[in-house]
Amino acid sequence: MDDEKIIVYEYASHGSLDHHLSNTDLTWRQRLKICIAAAKGLCYLHDPNGTEQRVIHCDIKSSNILLDENWNAKVSDMGLSKIGPANQSHSFLPTNVVGTFGYIDPLYIETYSLTKESDVYSFGLVLFEVLCGRLCIEHKNGHFHSLVPMWKKIYEEMKLDEIIFEEVKQHMDPRSLKTFSDDYQCLRISREERPKMSRVVEKLEIALEFQEISEEVELPIDYEEMSKAAVPPLVYRSKEELMMLLYKDL
Repeated sequence: MDDEKIIVYEYASHGSLDHHLSNTDLTWRQRLKICIAAAKGLCYLHDPNGTEQRVIHCDIKSSNILLDENWNAKVSDMGLSKIGPANQSHSFLPTNVVGTFGYIDPLYIETYSLTKESDVYSFGLVLFEVLCGRLCIEHKNGHFHSLVPMWKKIYEEMKLDEIIFEEVKQHMDPRSLKTFSDDYQCLRISREERPKMSRVVEKLEIALEFQEISEEVELPIDYEEMSKAAVPPLVYRSKEELMMLLYKDL
């Protein structure tokens, strides 16, 4: 048909993000870059330049974020997406609830009104999955259960260390984590309190910058022996922090 349109993607040799959440070889730096690329894709759908329409994805989840051979992320599966006017600060589309259990905006379920903030909520869950190294839902005793209430409670009690993926936590810069976790705002019940995707992108890029600065700090070749030989042994969470401890008395 002449009016048929086909979306063509580059081959995603690494498959979808959900298969790599617990990948111990996927560094925090790589995870941040994946999140940034996906956030930029969603930002483009929500606030396109030069068009009169915006796209609400409706099914943002880690299995719909594809990864190529260089771990570049692409937002995929537009089958449930809805189109609305882009010239309004808020587009409310009355629609039957669609999406995937565990990722759907609670307000969308309650009101049947879909907005771009519904995608923001779902993306916030993807960010938590990347941080925790696991899906936000689990299958237990024949039923699916959401981990979101527990994750939100732990965040609000300032106990994120309890749920961060261990292989990532030990190499994470504290400032990067703090900036990244600010995107918890995506999960606010009130849509007005959720950030725009452009703001999410900004926060993620700052988190990446902190991580890159931390990893580029040059340490003495024997820094591990130096930290162990100190009395008491040095306790640190990043290379930059160790650098400050090693040289604070010089």
